[in-house]
Amino acid sequence: MRYCNRLVFALILFFLTLGSAYAAITGTVSGTITDRTGAALPGVTVVALNQDTGIRQTVLTDSRGFYSFTALNVGSYTVTATQSGFESYQETGIKVNANSSLRIDVQMKVGGASVTLDVVSNNVQVETQTTQLGEVIESQKMTSVPLNGRSYTDLLALQPGVSPYSATTEGASSGVSGDLNPGNVSINGGREASNGFMVNGGDVNDGVNNGAAIIPNLDSISEFRIITNNFDAEYGNFSGGQVNVVTKNGTNLFHGSGFEFFRNTALDARNYYSPTRGEFKQNIYGGTVGGPIKKDKVFFFADFQGTNQTIGATQSFPVFSAADLSGNLADQAAGFYDPDPTDPNPAHLVSSTGLATDLSNRLGYTVSPSEPYYQPTCTSTSWSAGSSTGCVFPNAVIPKSAWDPAAAGTLKYIPASNGAGPDGSPYYATSAYSLTLSDYKEAARVDANTRYGSLFAYYFMDNDSVNNPYAGGSVPGFGGVTTSRAQMANLGLTTISKSNAVNTFRFTYMRS
Repeated sequence: MRYCNRLVFALILFFLTLGSAYAAITGTVSGTITDRTGAALPGVTVVALNQDTGIRQTVLTDSRGFYSFTALNVGSYTVTATQSGFESYQETGIKVNANSSLRIDVQMKVGGASVTLDVVSNNVQVETQTTQLGEVIESQKMTSVPLNGRSYTDLLALQPGVSPYSATTEGASSGVSGDLNPGNVSINGGREASNGFMVNGGDVNDGVNNGAAIIPNLDSISEFRIITNNFDAEYGNFSGGQVNVVTKNGTNLFHGSGFEFFRNTALDARNYYSPTRGEFKQNIYGGTVGGPIKKDKVFFFADFQGTNQTIGATQSFPVFSAADLSGNLADQAAGFYDPDPTDPNPAHLVSSTGLATDLSNRLGYTVSPSEPYYQPTCTSTSWSAGSSTGCVFPNAVIPKSAWDPAAAGTLKYIPASNGAGPDGSPYYATSAYSLTLSDYKEAARVDANTRYGSLFAYYFMDNDSVNNPYAGGSVPGFGGVTTSRAQMANLGLTTISKSNAVNTFRFTYMRS
Protein backbone atom coordinates (compact mmCIF):
# COMPACT_ATOMS: atom_id res chain seq x y z
CA MET A 1 0.00 0.00 0.00
CA ARG A 2 2.82 2.38 0.87
CA TYR A 3 4.43 1.66 -2.52
CA CYS A 4 1.17 2.38 -4.35
CA ASN A 5 0.77 5.69 -2.54
CA ARG A 6 4.29 6.69 -3.50
CA LEU A 7 3.63 5.69 -7.12
CA VAL A 8 0.43 7.75 -7.28
CA PHE A 9 2.23 10.73 -5.76
CA ALA A 10 5.07 10.38 -8.27
CA LEU A 11 2.64 10.25 -11.19
CA ILE A 12 0.79 13.35 -9.96
CA LEU A 13 4.07 15.19 -9.55
CA PHE A 14 5.16 14.07 -13.03
CA PHE A 15 2.04 15.41 -14.75
CA LEU A 16 2.16 18.63 -12.77
CA THR A 17 5.73 19.08 -13.94
CA LEU A 18 4.68 18.34 -17.54
CA GLY A 19 1.98 20.94 -17.33
CA SER A 20 4.37 23.66 -16.20
CA ALA A 21 6.94 22.83 -18.88
CA TYR A 22 4.79 23.79 -21.84
CA ALA A 23 3.56 27.09 -23.20
CA ALA A 24 0.04 28.37 -22.66
CA ILE A 25 -2.33 28.22 -25.62
CA THR A 26 -5.06 30.14 -23.83
CA GLY A 27 -5.53 33.81 -22.99
CA THR A 28 -6.92 35.74 -20.05
CA VAL A 29 -9.51 38.49 -19.72
CA SER A 30 -9.82 40.38 -16.44
CA GLY A 31 -11.02 43.70 -15.12
CA THR A 32 -12.86 45.60 -12.43
CA ILE A 33 -16.59 46.39 -12.34
CA THR A 34 -17.70 49.61 -10.67
CA ASP A 35 -20.78 51.87 -10.53
CA ARG A 36 -20.99 55.44 -11.81
CA THR A 37 -19.29 56.74 -8.64
CA GLY A 38 -16.34 54.37 -8.97
CA ALA A 39 -17.36 52.12 -6.11
CA ALA A 40 -16.58 48.42 -6.55
CA LEU A 41 -19.49 46.09 -7.26
CA PRO A 42 -19.05 42.65 -5.68
CA GLY A 43 -21.09 39.60 -6.68
CA VAL A 44 -21.63 40.69 -10.30
CA THR A 45 -22.17 37.72 -12.64
CA VAL A 46 -19.73 37.89 -15.56
CA VAL A 47 -20.05 35.48 -18.49
CA ALA A 48 -17.53 34.93 -21.31
CA LEU A 49 -19.18 33.31 -24.36
CA ASN A 50 -17.13 31.85 -27.20
CA GLN A 51 -18.98 33.10 -30.28
CA ASP A 52 -17.94 30.11 -32.43
CA THR A 53 -18.41 27.19 -30.06
CA GLY A 54 -21.05 28.49 -27.65
CA ILE A 55 -18.94 27.46 -24.65
CA ARG A 56 -19.52 29.69 -21.61
CA GLN A 57 -17.44 30.47 -18.57
CA THR A 58 -19.02 32.25 -15.58
CA VAL A 59 -17.33 34.03 -12.66
CA LEU A 60 -18.40 36.42 -9.90
CA THR A 61 -16.62 39.63 -8.95
CA ASP A 62 -14.92 39.64 -5.56
CA SER A 63 -15.17 42.23 -2.81
CA ARG A 64 -12.99 44.60 -4.86
CA GLY A 65 -15.21 44.21 -7.94
CA PHE A 66 -12.46 42.24 -9.68
CA TYR A 67 -13.11 39.35 -12.08
CA SER A 68 -10.81 37.16 -14.14
CA PHE A 69 -11.17 34.52 -16.84
CA THR A 70 -7.82 32.82 -16.54
CA ALA A 71 -8.02 30.24 -19.35
CA LEU A 72 -9.97 31.19 -22.48
CA ASN A 73 -9.30 29.28 -25.70
CA VAL A 74 -8.24 31.26 -28.75
CA GLY A 75 -11.25 32.87 -30.43
CA SER A 76 -13.76 35.75 -30.38
CA TYR A 77 -15.75 36.29 -27.22
CA THR A 78 -18.73 38.18 -25.85
CA VAL A 79 -18.42 39.30 -22.23
CA THR A 80 -21.65 40.02 -20.34
CA ALA A 81 -22.03 41.49 -16.82
CA THR A 82 -25.36 41.40 -14.95
CA GLN A 83 -26.37 42.59 -11.47
CA SER A 84 -29.75 43.19 -9.92
CA GLY A 85 -30.64 46.88 -9.98
CA PHE A 86 -28.19 47.71 -12.77
CA GLU A 87 -28.36 47.77 -16.54
CA SER A 88 -26.70 44.74 -18.12
CA TYR A 89 -23.40 45.28 -19.91
CA GLN A 90 -22.34 43.36 -23.01
CA GLU A 91 -19.17 43.70 -25.10
CA THR A 92 -18.76 41.68 -28.30
CA GLY A 93 -15.87 40.93 -30.64
CA ILE A 94 -13.23 40.49 -27.96
CA LYS A 95 -10.33 38.71 -29.64
CA VAL A 96 -8.40 36.36 -27.37
CA ASN A 97 -5.00 35.17 -28.61
CA ALA A 98 -2.61 32.58 -27.25
CA ASN A 99 -0.81 33.82 -24.15
CA SER A 100 -2.63 37.17 -24.34
CA SER A 101 -3.77 39.11 -21.28
CA LEU A 102 -6.57 41.63 -21.83
CA ARG A 103 -8.14 44.00 -19.31
CA ILE A 104 -11.75 45.08 -19.72
CA ASP A 105 -13.06 47.39 -17.00
CA VAL A 106 -16.83 47.92 -16.82
CA GLN A 107 -18.86 50.80 -15.37
CA MET A 108 -22.45 49.78 -14.79
CA LYS A 109 -25.38 52.16 -14.66
CA VAL A 110 -28.29 51.96 -12.27
CA GLY A 111 -31.40 50.78 -14.11
CA GLY A 112 -33.65 47.89 -14.97
CA ALA A 113 -32.23 44.48 -15.80
CA SER A 114 -34.11 44.53 -19.10
CA VAL A 115 -31.85 47.29 -20.39
CA THR A 116 -28.56 46.17 -21.90
CA LEU A 117 -25.65 48.34 -22.92
CA ASP A 118 -24.03 46.81 -26.03
CA VAL A 119 -20.43 47.66 -26.86
CA VAL A 120 -18.41 46.45 -29.85
CA SER A 121 -14.82 45.79 -28.88
CA ASN A 122 -12.03 47.78 -30.52
CA ASN A 123 -10.16 45.79 -33.16
CA VAL A 124 -6.87 47.06 -31.75
CA GLN A 125 -6.62 45.74 -28.20
CA VAL A 126 -3.62 46.82 -26.15
CA GLU A 127 -2.29 44.38 -23.59
CA THR A 128 -1.62 46.23 -20.36
CA GLN A 129 -1.34 43.22 -18.05
CA THR A 130 1.95 41.79 -19.29
CA THR A 131 5.39 43.14 -20.22
CA GLN A 132 6.23 40.60 -22.90
CA LEU A 133 6.72 41.82 -26.45
CA GLY A 134 5.44 39.85 -29.39
CA GLU A 135 3.27 39.75 -32.46
CA VAL A 136 0.28 37.58 -33.38
CA ILE A 137 -0.21 36.60 -37.02
CA GLU A 138 -3.65 35.16 -37.70
CA SER A 139 -4.94 32.68 -40.27
CA GLN A 140 -6.36 35.20 -42.73
CA LYS A 141 -3.06 37.09 -42.92
CA MET A 142 -1.13 33.86 -43.52
CA THR A 143 -3.33 32.45 -46.26
CA SER A 144 -3.64 35.77 -48.10
CA VAL A 145 0.12 35.96 -48.71
CA PRO A 146 1.62 33.88 -51.56
CA LEU A 147 4.11 31.51 -49.93
CA ASN A 148 6.26 29.11 -51.93
CA GLY A 149 5.82 25.91 -49.96
CA ARG A 150 3.10 27.29 -47.65
CA SER A 151 5.14 27.40 -44.46
CA TYR A 152 4.38 29.79 -41.61
CA THR A 153 8.12 29.94 -40.84
CA ASP A 154 8.56 32.12 -43.94
CA LEU A 155 6.58 34.83 -42.11
CA LEU A 156 8.72 35.01 -38.98
CA ALA A 157 10.66 38.01 -40.31
CA LEU A 158 7.47 40.13 -40.33
CA GLN A 159 8.09 40.71 -36.63
CA PRO A 160 10.41 43.63 -35.70
CA GLY A 161 13.75 42.39 -34.41
CA VAL A 162 13.64 39.14 -36.42
CA SER A 163 16.35 38.71 -39.03
CA PRO A 164 15.75 36.17 -41.82
CA TYR A 165 19.49 35.72 -42.22
CA SER A 166 20.44 32.11 -41.52
CA ALA A 167 23.04 29.40 -42.24
CA THR A 168 25.83 31.02 -40.20
CA THR A 169 28.08 29.13 -37.81
CA GLU A 170 25.02 27.62 -36.15
CA GLY A 171 24.56 25.31 -39.12
CA ALA A 172 20.92 25.76 -40.08
CA SER A 173 19.15 22.57 -40.99
CA SER A 174 18.64 21.63 -44.61
CA GLY A 175 14.87 21.60 -44.43
CA VAL A 176 12.02 19.76 -42.76
CA SER A 177 8.51 18.67 -43.62
CA GLY A 178 9.09 18.40 -47.36
CA ASP A 179 12.22 20.58 -47.42
CA LEU A 180 10.46 23.62 -45.89
CA ASN A 181 12.21 26.42 -44.05
CA PRO A 182 12.93 25.21 -40.48
CA GLY A 183 12.77 28.76 -39.10
CA ASN A 184 16.38 29.15 -37.93
CA VAL A 185 16.39 32.95 -37.67
CA SER A 186 18.14 35.44 -35.43
CA ILE A 187 15.82 37.23 -32.99
CA ASN A 188 17.17 40.42 -31.44
CA GLY A 189 20.69 39.38 -32.41
CA GLY A 190 20.47 36.01 -30.70
CA ARG A 191 21.74 32.70 -32.00
CA GLU A 192 19.69 30.94 -34.65
CA ALA A 193 19.55 27.79 -32.52
CA SER A 194 18.25 29.57 -29.40
CA ASN A 195 14.58 29.86 -30.38
CA GLY A 196 11.73 27.76 -29.08
CA PHE A 197 9.07 26.32 -31.40
CA MET A 198 5.77 25.00 -30.06
CA VAL A 199 2.58 23.62 -31.58
CA ASN A 200 -0.47 23.83 -29.33
CA GLY A 201 1.87 24.46 -26.42
CA GLY A 202 4.07 21.38 -26.98
CA ASP A 203 7.80 21.59 -27.73
CA VAL A 204 8.51 20.65 -31.38
CA ASN A 205 12.14 21.72 -31.68
CA ASP A 206 14.41 19.69 -33.94
CA GLY A 207 17.00 18.01 -31.75
CA VAL A 208 19.86 18.59 -34.22
CA ASN A 209 19.66 22.22 -35.34
CA ASN A 210 16.92 23.43 -32.97
CA GLY A 211 14.59 24.63 -35.72
CA ALA A 212 10.93 23.67 -36.14
CA ALA A 213 10.61 19.92 -36.67
CA ILE A 214 6.86 20.09 -37.30
CA ILE A 215 5.20 22.56 -39.68
CA PRO A 216 1.40 22.13 -39.83
CA ASN A 217 -0.74 22.71 -42.91
CA LEU A 218 -1.06 26.49 -43.28
CA ASP A 219 -4.87 26.27 -43.57
CA SER A 220 -5.05 24.46 -40.24
CA ILE A 221 -3.26 27.18 -38.25
CA SER A 222 -5.48 29.56 -36.30
CA GLU A 223 -2.58 31.84 -35.39
CA PHE A 224 1.02 31.86 -34.32
CA ARG A 225 2.61 34.17 -31.82
CA ILE A 226 6.24 35.32 -31.74
CA ILE A 227 7.42 36.50 -28.34
CA THR A 228 10.67 38.37 -28.75
CA ASN A 229 11.30 39.83 -25.29
CA ASN A 230 10.29 39.76 -21.62
CA PHE A 231 8.61 36.38 -21.88
CA ASP A 232 7.31 34.51 -18.85
CA ALA A 233 9.21 31.87 -16.87
CA GLU A 234 7.34 29.06 -18.64
CA TYR A 235 9.61 29.72 -21.66
CA GLY A 236 12.82 29.31 -19.66
CA ASN A 237 14.24 26.57 -21.88
CA PHE A 238 15.18 29.02 -24.65
CA SER A 239 17.16 32.27 -24.60
CA GLY A 240 15.97 33.49 -28.02
CA GLY A 241 12.45 34.09 -29.29
CA GLN A 242 9.44 31.87 -28.63
CA VAL A 243 7.13 30.83 -31.47
CA ASN A 244 3.84 29.21 -30.46
CA VAL A 245 1.50 27.84 -33.15
CA VAL A 246 -2.16 27.24 -32.27
CA THR A 247 -4.16 25.10 -34.69
CA LYS A 248 -7.84 25.57 -35.46
CA ASN A 249 -10.58 23.78 -33.58
CA GLY A 250 -14.09 22.87 -34.69
CA THR A 251 -17.12 25.08 -34.05
CA ASN A 252 -20.89 24.69 -33.87
CA LEU A 253 -21.05 25.02 -37.66
CA PHE A 254 -19.49 22.71 -40.21
CA HIS A 255 -16.72 24.34 -42.20
CA GLY A 256 -14.40 23.01 -44.87
CA SER A 257 -11.92 24.16 -47.48
CA GLY A 258 -9.97 22.78 -50.40
CA PHE A 259 -6.97 24.12 -52.27
CA GLU A 260 -4.37 23.40 -54.91
CA PHE A 261 -1.36 25.49 -55.85
CA PHE A 262 0.68 24.47 -58.87
CA ARG A 263 3.67 25.38 -60.97
CA ASN A 264 4.39 23.78 -64.33
CA THR A 265 7.16 23.60 -66.90
CA ALA A 266 4.78 24.88 -69.57
CA LEU A 267 4.65 28.22 -67.77
CA ASP A 268 8.43 28.59 -67.37
CA ALA A 269 11.14 30.04 -69.60
CA ARG A 270 14.29 28.13 -70.54
CA ASN A 271 17.39 28.70 -68.45
CA TYR A 272 19.61 31.08 -70.40
CA TYR A 273 22.66 28.82 -70.01
CA SER A 274 20.88 25.54 -70.78
CA PRO A 275 20.19 24.13 -74.23
CA THR A 276 16.97 22.56 -72.95
CA ARG A 277 14.16 23.56 -70.59
CA GLY A 278 14.38 21.66 -67.32
CA GLU A 279 11.22 20.05 -65.99
CA PHE A 280 9.59 21.86 -63.08
CA LYS A 281 6.28 20.62 -61.72
CA GLN A 282 4.90 21.39 -58.28
CA ASN A 283 1.48 20.55 -56.88
CA ILE A 284 0.44 21.44 -53.33
CA TYR A 285 -3.09 20.31 -52.56
CA GLY A 286 -5.29 19.44 -49.61
CA GLY A 287 -8.16 20.62 -47.48
CA THR A 288 -9.65 21.01 -44.02
CA VAL A 289 -12.94 20.08 -42.36
CA GLY A 290 -14.29 20.86 -38.92
CA GLY A 291 -17.53 20.93 -37.01
CA PRO A 292 -19.44 19.78 -33.95
CA ILE A 293 -19.59 16.24 -32.62
CA LYS A 294 -21.99 17.42 -29.91
CA LYS A 295 -23.17 21.02 -30.10
CA ASP A 296 -21.67 23.32 -27.49
CA LYS A 297 -19.70 20.37 -26.07
CA VAL A 298 -17.42 18.40 -28.40
CA PHE A 299 -15.79 19.54 -31.66
CA PHE A 300 -13.39 18.15 -34.26
CA PHE A 301 -11.04 19.55 -36.88
CA ALA A 302 -9.01 17.58 -39.45
CA ASP A 303 -6.69 18.60 -42.29
CA PHE A 304 -4.51 17.12 -45.02
CA GLN A 305 -1.84 18.50 -47.34
CA GLY A 306 0.11 16.76 -50.09
CA THR A 307 3.12 18.14 -51.93
CA ASN A 308 4.62 16.65 -55.10
CA GLN A 309 7.59 18.21 -56.85
CA THR A 310 9.62 17.32 -59.93
CA ILE A 311 12.50 19.73 -60.44
CA GLY A 312 14.93 19.31 -63.32
CA ALA A 313 17.00 22.46 -63.01
CA THR A 314 20.18 22.62 -65.09
CA GLN A 315 23.21 21.20 -63.28
CA SER A 316 26.86 21.57 -64.33
CA PHE A 317 29.71 19.29 -63.31
CA PRO A 318 33.44 19.15 -64.09
CA VAL A 319 34.21 15.97 -66.05
CA PHE A 320 37.18 14.30 -67.71
CA SER A 321 38.40 15.47 -71.08
CA ALA A 322 38.57 13.08 -74.04
CA ALA A 323 42.36 12.84 -73.50
CA ASP A 324 41.86 11.98 -69.84
CA LEU A 325 39.49 9.14 -70.74
CA SER A 326 42.18 7.67 -73.03
CA GLY A 327 44.79 7.73 -70.25
CA ASN A 328 46.65 10.91 -71.26
CA LEU A 329 46.64 13.01 -68.07
CA ALA A 330 49.04 15.71 -69.23
CA ASP A 331 46.45 18.39 -68.36
CA GLN A 332 46.41 17.20 -64.74
CA ALA A 333 50.03 16.06 -64.38
CA ALA A 334 51.02 18.88 -62.05
CA GLY A 335 48.82 17.34 -59.35
CA PHE A 336 50.80 14.07 -59.48
CA TYR A 337 54.15 15.60 -58.62
CA ASP A 338 55.23 16.52 -55.09
CA PRO A 339 58.74 18.03 -55.18
CA ASP A 340 58.99 18.42 -51.36
CA PRO A 341 61.94 16.19 -50.31
CA THR A 342 60.97 16.45 -46.60
CA ASP A 343 57.52 14.92 -47.10
CA PRO A 344 57.57 11.66 -45.02
CA ASN A 345 54.82 10.09 -47.13
CA PRO A 346 55.21 11.39 -50.68
CA ALA A 347 52.12 10.40 -52.65
CA HIS A 348 53.97 10.73 -55.98
CA LEU A 349 56.27 7.76 -55.25
CA VAL A 350 55.61 4.00 -55.50
CA SER A 351 55.08 3.16 -51.86
CA SER A 352 55.92 -0.55 -51.57
CA THR A 353 57.67 -3.52 -53.14
CA GLY A 354 54.34 -5.32 -53.66
CA LEU A 355 52.90 -2.40 -55.61
CA ALA A 356 56.06 -2.09 -57.67
CA THR A 357 55.87 -5.82 -58.56
CA ASP A 358 52.19 -5.53 -59.54
CA LEU A 359 52.90 -2.53 -61.79
CA SER A 360 55.87 -4.31 -63.38
CA ASN A 361 53.67 -7.28 -64.27
CA ARG A 362 50.96 -5.09 -65.79
CA LEU A 363 53.22 -2.68 -67.69
CA GLY A 364 55.82 -5.16 -68.94
CA TYR A 365 58.79 -3.10 -67.72
CA THR A 366 60.54 -2.80 -64.38
CA VAL A 367 59.05 -0.53 -61.72
CA SER A 368 61.06 0.02 -58.52
CA PRO A 369 59.99 1.00 -55.00
CA SER A 370 60.24 4.79 -54.35
CA GLU A 371 60.17 5.44 -58.11
CA PRO A 372 58.13 8.56 -58.99
CA TYR A 373 54.93 7.97 -60.91
CA TYR A 374 55.66 11.14 -62.86
CA GLN A 375 58.05 14.05 -62.91
CA PRO A 376 58.09 16.98 -65.35
CA THR A 377 61.32 15.92 -67.08
CA CYS A 378 60.35 12.26 -67.40
CA THR A 379 60.54 10.89 -70.95
CA SER A 380 61.63 7.29 -70.25
CA THR A 381 60.62 4.26 -68.15
CA SER A 382 64.30 3.73 -67.28
CA TRP A 383 64.78 4.95 -63.70
CA SER A 384 67.47 4.82 -61.04
CA ALA A 385 67.82 6.67 -57.75
CA GLY A 386 68.34 10.35 -58.49
CA SER A 387 67.26 10.05 -62.13
CA SER A 388 65.28 13.01 -63.45
CA THR A 389 64.36 11.48 -66.80
CA GLY A 390 62.75 8.24 -65.71
CA CYS A 391 59.37 7.48 -64.06
CA VAL A 392 56.54 4.94 -64.08
CA PHE A 393 54.36 6.88 -66.56
CA PRO A 394 56.44 8.98 -68.99
CA ASN A 395 54.71 12.09 -70.35
CA ALA A 396 51.83 11.48 -67.82
CA VAL A 397 50.31 8.77 -70.02
CA ILE A 398 48.89 5.73 -68.20
CA PRO A 399 48.69 2.65 -70.48
CA LYS A 400 45.35 0.82 -70.37
CA SER A 401 47.16 -2.30 -69.22
CA ALA A 402 47.64 -0.57 -65.85
CA TRP A 403 43.99 0.40 -65.44
CA ASP A 404 42.04 -1.25 -62.68
CA PRO A 405 39.18 -3.31 -64.19
CA ALA A 406 36.65 -1.77 -61.81
CA ALA A 407 37.73 1.77 -62.73
CA ALA A 408 37.70 0.96 -66.44
CA GLY A 409 34.15 -0.39 -66.15
CA THR A 410 32.98 2.74 -64.33
CA LEU A 411 34.18 5.15 -67.03
CA LYS A 412 31.19 4.37 -69.25
CA TYR A 413 28.90 6.03 -66.71
CA ILE A 414 30.78 9.32 -66.77
CA PRO A 415 29.27 11.59 -69.45
CA ALA A 416 31.40 13.29 -72.05
CA SER A 417 31.99 17.02 -71.87
CA ASN A 418 29.47 19.24 -73.69
CA GLY A 419 30.83 22.61 -72.61
CA ALA A 420 33.63 24.45 -70.87
CA GLY A 421 33.87 26.08 -67.46
CA PRO A 422 35.10 29.63 -66.75
CA ASP A 423 38.71 28.38 -66.77
CA GLY A 424 38.24 26.42 -69.99
CA SER A 425 38.16 23.03 -68.25
CA PRO A 426 35.63 20.46 -69.55
CA TYR A 427 32.13 20.56 -68.05
CA TYR A 428 28.95 18.60 -68.52
CA ALA A 429 25.60 20.39 -68.22
CA THR A 430 22.20 18.68 -68.20
CA SER A 431 18.61 19.14 -67.10
CA ALA A 432 17.53 15.59 -67.95
CA TYR A 433 17.65 14.31 -64.38
CA SER A 434 14.97 15.55 -62.02
CA LEU A 435 14.82 15.80 -58.26
CA THR A 436 11.52 14.46 -56.95
CA LEU A 437 9.88 15.21 -53.62
CA SER A 438 6.74 13.83 -52.02
CA ASP A 439 5.38 15.07 -48.71
CA TYR A 440 2.09 14.13 -47.06
CA LYS A 441 0.93 15.59 -43.77
CA GLU A 442 -2.32 15.09 -41.92
CA ALA A 443 -3.60 16.12 -38.50
CA ALA A 444 -6.71 15.87 -36.35
CA ARG A 445 -7.83 17.79 -33.27
CA VAL A 446 -10.70 17.16 -30.84
CA ASP A 447 -11.87 19.67 -28.21
CA ALA A 448 -14.35 18.89 -25.46
CA ASN A 449 -15.94 20.95 -22.69
CA THR A 450 -16.35 18.52 -19.78
CA ARG A 451 -17.30 18.83 -16.13
CA TYR A 452 -13.64 18.24 -15.30
CA GLY A 453 -12.43 21.09 -17.48
CA SER A 454 -11.46 21.88 -21.07
CA LEU A 455 -9.95 18.86 -22.82
CA PHE A 456 -8.17 18.77 -26.17
CA ALA A 457 -6.26 16.14 -28.13
CA TYR A 458 -4.11 16.74 -31.21
CA TYR A 459 -2.31 14.31 -33.51
CA PHE A 460 0.02 15.17 -36.40
CA MET A 461 1.79 12.94 -38.93
CA ASP A 462 4.18 13.98 -41.70
CA ASN A 463 5.95 11.63 -44.17
CA ASP A 464 8.27 12.94 -46.86
CA SER A 465 10.62 11.42 -49.41
CA VAL A 466 13.29 13.15 -51.52
CA ASN A 467 15.05 11.50 -54.47
CA ASN A 468 18.13 13.51 -55.44
CA PRO A 469 19.70 12.24 -58.71
CA TYR A 470 22.94 14.07 -57.92
CA ALA A 471 23.41 12.90 -54.34
CA GLY A 472 26.21 10.56 -55.46
CA GLY A 473 28.49 13.39 -56.58
CA SER A 474 29.25 14.53 -60.10
CA VAL A 475 27.81 11.54 -61.91
CA PRO A 476 24.13 12.13 -62.80
CA GLY A 477 21.79 9.26 -62.12
CA PHE A 478 23.66 7.95 -59.08
CA GLY A 479 21.34 9.58 -56.59
CA GLY A 480 19.89 8.71 -53.25
CA VAL A 481 16.49 8.61 -51.60
CA THR A 482 16.01 10.30 -48.23
CA THR A 483 12.87 9.62 -46.23
CA SER A 484 11.76 11.12 -42.93
CA ARG A 485 8.78 11.01 -40.60
CA ALA A 486 7.58 13.44 -37.95
CA GLN A 487 4.88 12.58 -35.44
CA MET A 488 3.25 14.50 -32.62
CA ALA A 489 0.58 13.53 -30.10
CA ASN A 490 -0.61 16.22 -27.71
CA LEU A 491 -3.18 15.70 -24.94
CA GLY A 492 -4.15 18.46 -22.53
CA LEU A 493 -6.67 19.13 -19.75
CA THR A 494 -7.22 22.58 -18.27
CA THR A 495 -9.17 22.84 -15.01
CA ILE A 496 -10.20 25.93 -13.06
CA SER A 497 -10.57 25.67 -9.30
CA LYS A 498 -13.11 27.54 -7.18
CA SER A 499 -10.40 30.07 -6.42
CA ASN A 500 -10.08 30.68 -10.18
CA ALA A 501 -6.63 29.09 -10.27
CA VAL A 502 -5.69 27.35 -13.51
CA ASN A 503 -4.24 23.83 -13.52
CA THR A 504 -2.97 22.49 -16.83
CA PHE A 505 -2.06 18.84 -17.32
CA ARG A 506 -0.46 18.10 -20.65
CA PHE A 507 1.32 15.18 -22.29
CA THR A 508 3.24 15.66 -25.54
CA TYR A 509 4.94 13.01 -27.66
CA MET A 510 7.06 14.22 -30.58
CA ARG A 511 9.40 12.26 -32.84
CA SER A 512 11.27 13.53 -35.86
